[in-house]
Amino acid sequence: MVFVGVHGEWGRIDATQADLGCGQERNSIYKTKPPAPLTCYECDWGLHLIHKTHGSYDLWFLRHANNAPHCAARLAGEGMAHHLLKLDLAHHARAAGWKAEYEVAAPDGSWRADVMATSPDGARRVALEAQMAGISITDIEARTDRYRAVGVEVCWFTDRKTVPWLDSVPSVQIARPDDGGSVQITAGAARFVPEWCEDRAACGLCECAECGPGIDGPLPCGGHGKWLAAAPFPLDRFVAAICANTTRPHRLRTKGRGDGDTWRWVTRSYFDLEEEQVRALSRRHQIMDRLIAVQRRQREAREAAEREHLAAIQALLQRQKALVKPVVEFVYHEAGAYPSVAPDGVPDFAMGVPVYLCGKPYAVICPVASRVPALRNRLAPLVLFAASERERSRIAAQAAAGQRVEVLAVDLPPAPAPPVPPQREQGGLTIKQAVNRMFGLDRM
Repeated sequence: MVFVGVHGEWGRIDATQADLGCGQERNSIYKTKPPAPLTCYECDWGLHLIHKTHGSYDLWFLRHANNAPHCAARLAGEGMAHHLLKLDLAHHARAAGWKAEYEVAAPDGSWRADVMATSPDGARRVALEAQMAGISITDIEARTDRYRAVGVEVCWFTDRKTVPWLDSVPSVQIARPDDGGSVQITAGAARFVPEWCEDRAACGLCECAECGPGIDGPLPCGGHGKWLAAAPFPLDRFVAAICANTTRPHRLRTKGRGDGDTWRWVTRSYFDLEEEQVRALSRRHQIMDRLIAVQRRQREAREAAEREHLAAIQALLQRQKALVKPVVEFVYHEAGAYPSVAPDGVPDFAMGVPVYLCGKPYAVICPVASRVPALRNRLAPLVLFAASERERSRIAAQAAAGQRVEVLAVDLPPAPAPPVPPQREQGGLTIKQAVNRMFGLDRM
């Protein structure tokens, strides 16, 4: 069964329309003798106008005469369910004020629409495709692309229980109630349910993994809304909405619905709700990126300062070690007795190495200038030793007025490269703990 044929005088006719789409009455070709000059647009075989009832449907269609070949038009029209759905789609489009034609083909034959709905001003064309047979995702995507390439919108309709391509192209699933009620859209349309934190400036629902590692401080809410399937609703309302352009096919963008590969029919209000969340999430990610960059720079600055601090400690230890022998000789020549030298610098002597003579403090090797003011009175009676004129100047500037600061020039090895700060490991030490242990502060 097919809907469209060619009359020898009138041209294209549509059996579903009372005026055959060309201003002629059905009776003028129904059961006439001789038969009306009707032929198939695909195979040129003779056609007959048929009238039947099917439930609440008053059906008018064309049937090929006996011994007809298996042409594409005949195959496309097979199946009552397919036939009835095409009738419904065309009827609802016409009810919305649009023109609807069956089996409209591209000039080059690259596509043929089951129902081509055209707006009154001709600005929009929508192919309403009844896809009742199985088809691969690749094939239906290719057919959709061919429509899109010539500016034709498309929606695929199917009553199949399993529809693997429902997410891949603009499409809906339908169901025809057993009680004869109106055809329902059961899948393919969606609604967006928004959800926001009470304080949008500080998200309280995000997970730590979402925030990313090492981000301190509150982040704005990026929205927690989601897409849900729309409740079943009548086919006529859906076709009217397509014609009115109040529902559009849309690739869902919100997290949890894939990465933009899911097509659903949505209204403008739901699109706007998703758009608000998409923008909020984008702002959230921008702030996260800025925070990560700032905290990375802060961490790098701390690590650089720690490297410089450790390098300064190593340089201090080298100067102190290099000065031990010259200081011993200096004190011996000055005091006539060999002094004893502590193995390391200690906090009580501004991290300098104390030198004892007859059991009493006599001098300090390379005290840390910044620590001297807190111990100025204790260090005032002692001789302070430095390894360079520059170090002597720094120490003298912090020491008691007139305090004796001697410079013993020694050859020091080249300054080593700043060491990598020790990192915390499982059961290990922090940088602060390592430095404290180096100076014996952990025993205080």
